[in-house]
Amino acid sequence: MHKIILTIILWFTFLSSYSYDNEQSGFSVITIGPYENELYSAFGHSGIRYYNKNTGEDYFYNYGIFDFDQPNFYLNFLNGRLLYKVGKYSYPAAKNYYIDQERFVKEQLLNLDQSQEILLYNYLEQNIQPENANYLYNYVYDNCATKIRDILSEVIGDQLSFSEVTGDVSFRNLMDMYLKNNLWGDLGIDICLGPEIDRVISYKDKMFIPDFLFRSLEKASLGGSKELVKETVILNPSIIKEFRGNFLTPNIIFFIFFIFILTISFRQIKYDIPYHLIDFFIFLSTGLIGLLLSYLWLFTDHLSSNNFNLVWALPSNILISFLFIKVLSKKLLVNYLILYASSLIALFLMWSFIPQNLNESLVLLISGILVRVLTNILCISRSAVQ
Repeated sequence: MHKIILTIILWFTFLSSYSYDNEQSGFSVITIGPYENELYSAFGHSGIRYYNKNTGEDYFYNYGIFDFDQPNFYLNFLNGRLLYKVGKYSYPAAKNYYIDQERFVKEQLLNLDQSQEILLYNYLEQNIQPENANYLYNYVYDNCATKIRDILSEVIGDQLSFSEVTGDVSFRNLMDMYLKNNLWGDLGIDICLGPEIDRVISYKDKMFIPDFLFRSLEKASLGGSKELVKETVILNPSIIKEFRGNFLTPNIIFFIFFIFILTISFRQIKYDIPYHLIDFFIFLSTGLIGLLLSYLWLFTDHLSSNNFNLVWALPSNILISFLFIKVLSKKLLVNYLILYASSLIALFLMWSFIPQNLNESLVLLISGILVRVLTNILCISRSAVQ
């Protein structure tokens, strides 16, 4: 009952202050450029602006708010159950904040009639109420951009027709476009998320990226007779903030690792010098990564199921790592290493055919691990014969 009363109050409040003049008031979708200094803002941002020049109202409805101080924030983040919320802020202040970060701001003025604007206003005002403000965030299915897509679809209804952004791409393909300079962030995403983000997605799903929402709105229509966007205003159009990623990229680090592995493996085979401590850390590290991936798959809401990175990052490597410190059974160790080597070789052979796009920099890492595994098989077997 209280929701009905609230709706009626909002309706009359809006009507009392509303002057229906396309030039003086209305709604627009705001698209903010990427900001790669933070991984969560590397894909850009979207919001809704309401302005009324007669009353001086100028607000920014922001669905991308999260609070580090919320209860169990880091645990919820790990489990993929992070609460985001919508807030209502001064648009000029929000605009200046993003411009100060050297990000472009694109504004698409919506071509809505009076009844649609009233419905949209009521919808947004109800959303910002404390009991409605929070929502369960998902980075591809329910974020700041998809919220706007869904709100416009609900408010406008069947009259709204989105234009498809052509091209067969996956969620991962689109993420990669925005992480070309943040290669460690890209590697982390590629390791942690499974093949669900590698399926070819629909034009509707592409709108999880703010830029793709912008493109779809540009060509969207109302009832097939008029365009949804009547005007587009772009601030800082030529601003592209250069993100200076770490010089030590994954490829460089893994190449150094691979050369180091080749060196010690050659010395081990030629001079029979064991490197058990190095093998301990390699197997312990890959095992811990595998333990994390297993947890993400089995116990969280992340899109991490059926992750093929578990082929090289086996959780059982944690237990095997201690056999390099104290060999309890050479036969057990050799048999495990043979099975592990076989799985790594199979992964390389099937690299282009598995339904998951593995990060290319992992080739050097996995190659180094395989060299160590084969070297230990050879040297342990040779010592057993002697």
